[in-house]
Amino acid sequence: MSKVFIYYFLLVIICIGGVGFFVFKNSHFDNSYSDTKDGEVKISMSLPTYELGGYQSEYAVVRNDEEIQADLFKDDCYAALLVDNETNTALVSHNSLRRIYPASTTKLMTALVVCDALYEGKISLDDNVTLSHDIYIDEEGALVSQLNAGCTISVRNLMYGLLMRSYNDFAIILAEYVAGDVGTFCQMMNDKAAEIGATGSHFCNPHGLHDDNHYVTAYDMYLILLEAEKYDIIKEIDSYTSFTYTYTNSQGVEMKDDISPTNQFLVGGASLPSNITIESWKTGTTEAAGNVLAMNVLIDNKPYTLFVADGTSPGDLYDKIAMMFNMTK
Repeated sequence: MSKVFIYYFLLVIICIGGVGFFVFKNSHFDNSYSDTKDGEVKISMSLPTYELGGYQSEYAVVRNDEEIQADLFKDDCYAALLVDNETNTALVSHNSLRRIYPASTTKLMTALVVCDALYEGKISLDDNVTLSHDIYIDEEGALVSQLNAGCTISVRNLMYGLLMRSYNDFAIILAEYVAGDVGTFCQMMNDKAAEIGATGSHFCNPHGLHDDNHYVTAYDMYLILLEAEKYDIIKEIDSYTSFTYTYTNSQGVEMKDDISPTNQFLVGGASLPSNITIESWKTGTTEAAGNVLAMNVLIDNKPYTLFVADGTSPGDLYDKIAMMFNMTK
């Protein structure tokens, strides 16, 4: 019994000693805050600023179903988008992420893939291409050239006819020359779309004639137009108001074709204000797509990208574009 008492007594002594040690040590810590130093907190009167990084530093970002100044477009437009490229801000957005049919604005993506082959040295603008077979385009109203099997034409002239006059057979000729066949070229188009972030698109042909599985979004066309700005040949072609290209027929005789742009702002069919310069563009028209126009423009030397797919008429399309011009002021 006495041993138990001794053990308890020692335990109590140890506990009291331990508590006393910690109390003593904590009560004798040096003061971390000097009484001789000014403890003033400095407050900035301005908010901190940050540089945008990543995707937002280069491109406008439009949220799903975001409608911006859309009232003038929602009744008769499948989609509309206007972006201020200095501030990367959408000024107009209607159905910008909705899948729509692009019609011949598809040819901008076709041109991008051809330009990549040019810049990589796989082909040259001066290459001559001889058609091994006739190109059949059976959609009513689709623009086609006079070329047939045996004709020879340069890649440069094919690009002019593709972008200026929107010849659908030229899209096929270029696709076969670059990739060997249309299917492989379309895969290259889809790969290029993924590369630039145009992930809402799917291309089944290089010309844009109707296919249910061939679609884009207005936002993807914005990305495609920005990519087009990187290639001088596209901007050069899109600056012309007329052009005469040559080719040789199957008998070796040189032939000429005088072409004009399908963009009515460039041929006087629609009035273009004097403070606006068109940098790159593409039109498109099919029954399913309506009337489509995609453009990069300078307004008072400030860059904008716009896209309208109008379901009413060509005249209404250009009226909508004119409204967009006024919305940049």
